[in-house]
Amino acid sequence: MAACSLTMRALLLASMPLMALSSSAVALSAPKVLKLERQSVILPNAAVRAGHRKNFYSAKLSVGEPARVFHMNFDLGGGTMVLPSESCTDPACLERRRYDRLVSGTAQDINANGQLVQPRQPKSFLQKRDRGVLGIHDIDVGSGQVSGTFVRDKVCVQGEDDDSEPQCFPLAMLVANKMSAMPLNLEPYDGTVGLGLKGMSVSMEFNFLAAFQRGYGNMVSSPGGVFSNSFGLHIGRGDEDGGEITFGGYDVKRLTHPLKWAPVADPEEGRWQVAITAIRIGNNTFEACTDRKCRAAIDYSASLLGVPSKLASSLEAVLGELAPPAGFGNGCQHLAIPDIHLELDNDVTLTIPSEDFLSDLGAQTSASCKPLLTHHDMAGDNGDIGQDVFILGESTLRRYYTFFNAETLSVGFSLAAGSSKGGNNLLRLPGGKDGKNGKEALDDENPVILLVQVKLVRSKTISSLKL
Repeated sequence: MAACSLTMRALLLASMPLMALSSSAVALSAPKVLKLERQSVILPNAAVRAGHRKNFYSAKLSVGEPARVFHMNFDLGGGTMVLPSESCTDPACLERRRYDRLVSGTAQDINANGQLVQPRQPKSFLQKRDRGVLGIHDIDVGSGQVSGTFVRDKVCVQGEDDDSEPQCFPLAMLVANKMSAMPLNLEPYDGTVGLGLKGMSVSMEFNFLAAFQRGYGNMVSSPGGVFSNSFGLHIGRGDEDGGEITFGGYDVKRLTHPLKWAPVADPEEGRWQVAITAIRIGNNTFEACTDRKCRAAIDYSASLLGVPSKLASSLEAVLGELAPPAGFGNGCQHLAIPDIHLELDNDVTLTIPSEDFLSDLGAQTSASCKPLLTHHDMAGDNGDIGQDVFILGESTLRRYYTFFNAETLSVGFSLAAGSSKGGNNLLRLPGGKDGKNGKEALDDENPVILLVQVKLVRSKTISSLKL
């Protein structure tokens, strides 16, 4: 639910077993494309980045039987789906479409172990049942919390302009009966879907990507597979629409060149993150990541490039030395400022142009050459995890098409081609072919496609992006 822009989510639950699936063979269909809707707000005084513009993204899912449509945020750092309960009367709940488990014929009240609260009783009115608490930290807005009970229900994904049947599957989720005002009052959607790796989820039954793939039943292991456990992300730029998420493939028209891929770092932690081997500013190498382990966590809900506070001052000092005086010419001259280059594993380099960290269209000030980086001090369980984690936020990701493969534990990057006109040209990625892994199968089908693996860190009891 909360815009997980570096949204740290602490879910206090126990593991639960995988639920049995009763799905029959499902006809093979195209990847599911969900259009993202973008809504912008100027953050209030109570927010961390008060007075600045923040974009929120959401897409539609249906839940329950009869199906009800909800607008959901897709959180790259979360491992749990969250919806507000019909019984919740907090202001943050009342601003949203609320979920009523009593109306849904497919809803089941469950405990944290995945078992029904009452044996052979899908619905229960017992007060003695497991409850979950999800701590939230939005790097742009602030911290909050939701709490509630656990429900299993049918979730359906219907692609845009897709005549095929929706992909439906059972998914365990947290149904919130308490939601804090901040940061939740600002979110212009109903709930959140966690797209993190399995290490971020209480169990695979809570993991959206795994549940989506299991919805294909026996076809997952059939020759050629059904869908890779993967998705592509496009963030719209300028006057484009909000973008899209494509489950099971991606639109090749969105790419300017083949995907370059790097491995996910520490995938057991559950976050989509990659290792940074070096940081260059123009032709100068920033020493911070040459002698220590640095990570780049991918989170399009964060507005800007996020930098650990202990490294931010030295990075900004280097940028400041290279910046011309404010007001030179017509305001800050972006072209005079060198770009930031993040060097990743497998010779992948992400370039962040100066306009992405010098301009801030949402600020109520004139343009200047002062670097605009988001500082964070988020640590993990041992007090130091996350201190050297950079956050690749919206300003960076709108320049790149990113592809996330949970089977090969890799992330692919290509400069985005912008608007995809003339219809989609979707490439379906198999979940494995002739015993080969995802990358080998992909190379066989189309040698133009490459994947990038990106490491992310996470803790089952800590956050969606454990910084």
